[in-house]
Amino acid sequence: MDYSKPTLIVISGPNGAGKSTHIQIMLPLAFQGIWSFDRDKVRVEFEKILLEQAVNENDLFRQATAMMEQKLLQEMKKALKIKDHFVLETPLSHPDYWAYIDLFEKNGYQLQLNYLCLDNVNDCIARVEQRVIEGGHYVEPSTIKGVYDKNLEHINAYKDTFGVIELYDGMAIPELLARIENDTVTFAEKNALKKIWIRKGLPSLIVAIQAYLK
Repeated sequence: MDYSKPTLIVISGPNGAGKSTHIQIMLPLAFQGIWSFDRDKVRVEFEKILLEQAVNENDLFRQATAMMEQKLLQEMKKALKIKDHFVLETPLSHPDYWAYIDLFEKNGYQLQLNYLCLDNVNDCIARVEQRVIEGGHYVEPSTIKGVYDKNLEHINAYKDTFGVIELYDGMAIPELLARIENDTVTFAEKNALKKIWIRKGLPSLIVAIQAYLK
C-alpha cells in the first residue's frame, strides 16, 4: 500500500487483546507518532468528567458515549478536511461501527485493517479482569464473547472493504501472522494455521493463507 496517499488504519480486536497497549507496534513507519482515537479510552475519560459533575451514574454511560461519538466525528472531519492519515481503534462487531469506515472510503481514503486477537476468549476475559484490578474499565464477559465472535463474522463477510488486512497474534508482543493485500497473501507465518480464530473464524482468508504456505 502506498502510504503517501491518505489512509485509514483500523485497529481492531476483542476486548483484552492488547490493542491500546501495543498499537504503535502495529502501525507502519508512515504512521509512527500519529494519535489513535481509542473509543473506549475517550469514553472513560468523559465518564470521569461527568462523575465530577455529579451526573447520575445510571445515565453516565449514555452521556459519555454521546460525547465520545461527537468528539470522534470532530476528529474525523479534521483529518478528512486536510486528507491526513487517521488511526481508529474500534470493534467491528456492530454495523454502526462500519459507518466510520464508510465515511473515509467515500472520501477516497485507502483502508487497512490491523486485527489483533487471542485464540481463547477466556484469555480476553481474564485480561479485562486484570485490567480492572489495575484501575481499567470493566466489560461484561458476555459482551466480550459477543464482540469476539461478531468481529470475526463481520471481517469474514466484509473483508473486501480493506485494501490491506494484517492479522496479529496478541498472546505476547503482537506477532504478525499474515498480511493480505488486494486479496493476495503477501506474507504468512506457519503459526497462522494453528490459530483457531483464523482457521474457524476467517474461512474466507484461511484458504489463501494455506495456499501461500504450501
